[in-house]
Amino acid sequence: MNKLGIVMILLVATLATPLEHIFAQTTTPLPPTNLAASATSATQINLSWTAPVNATASGVSGYKIEWDAGCIGMFVTLVANHTATTYSNTGLISGACYSYRVSALNDAGASSPSNVASATTLSIPSAPTGVTVTTTTTTAKISWNAPSDGGSDITGYQIQRNGTTLVQNTANNKTTYTDSNLKPMTQQTYRIAAWNSIGLGAFSANVTAKTNSTAGSPFDRDNFGHAVSDFVHKRNELFKQQRDETVKVIRECNDKAQNANYTQRKQIRDDCRELLNEIKEKYKEARKQFQQQFKDFREATKTAVRDAQKAKIIEKYDVKDVKRTMKTVEKEIKKAEKQMKEDIKEFKKDQKELKKEDKDKKEDKDKKKERHEDD
Repeated sequence: MNKLGIVMILLVATLATPLEHIFAQTTTPLPPTNLAASATSATQINLSWTAPVNATASGVSGYKIEWDAGCIGMFVTLVANHTATTYSNTGLISGACYSYRVSALNDAGASSPSNVASATTLSIPSAPTGVTVTTTTTTAKISWNAPSDGGSDITGYQIQRNGTTLVQNTANNKTTYTDSNLKPMTQQTYRIAAWNSIGLGAFSANVTAKTNSTAGSPFDRDNFGHAVSDFVHKRNELFKQQRDETVKVIRECNDKAQNANYTQRKQIRDDCRELLNEIKEKYKEARKQFQQQFKDFREATKTAVRDAQKAKIIEKYDVKDVKRTMKTVEKEIKKAEKQMKEDIKEFKKDQKELKKEDKDKKEDKDKKKERHEDD
């Protein structure tokens, strides 16, 4: 073969590859699949999807995420190019609907959109409905219908009576509650709101009811006995908790002070006073409510006994027994109060002795220092 033929063959071989590239075309990828949207809070929705089956072959480099705020059918770009197959959309509005779709991207452009996925951000519960109150002489049973939970399970209910909180959180999803130890013929107004992980929901409408009259009704010794037992149990639990916490702090403070120097003891005393004040305030409202409930119960019992006497359906010895029982309970309540005061008084006495001891040590130290300087 002559030289001209060899040159021609080499020239054709050199041109072959560029010609293939000239006629080759990059195609857009297939759309992503299995797009899912899940609300995780009042302000966040998480997205996830599956890459298209030809993602590698078509050179997928990212994804365009579009959203429709309000789920009204109008999509706009949320993220122009996102490289992962998950995304967290934050800063959203509580209780709002959001729709999403995703397209795959490569050098040729964007695929057609994926399926549309929608989710509604979590919110506080709506207001309970159907609130009713059924009364007896001294109780009011409240019932209601569970509200919409806002996407997060209801964890309890707040119950308000006459504008103040009766129960902060029932810590259960029961839709009934009995308010006990009320006075006869008294008007009570209630409203209910539900709790979920987002917070306290809207309150129901106010419902007002009046406890029944005791006139002409028999005095029930069994009910009275159960009510007294309940009060004794509540009193024991309340005062035991407060006393146990108080004594624990006192003991710990005394132990620390015994093994501390003068400067440390002063700080320990200050810290202990603060802790004891915190415990006192913690139980102050609970004890106040208990005392008011017992006072109301005592007045209601007096009225019931008086009416039963007029109707001649209770004996004199029963009246004396009821009065004796009430006095015993009152006496025990005062005893529990006195015991707590004695515990705190004992603590202060110990602290006073330690303070005197510190003062004596400081004076001895000062005297030694003076003698040393004189020498």
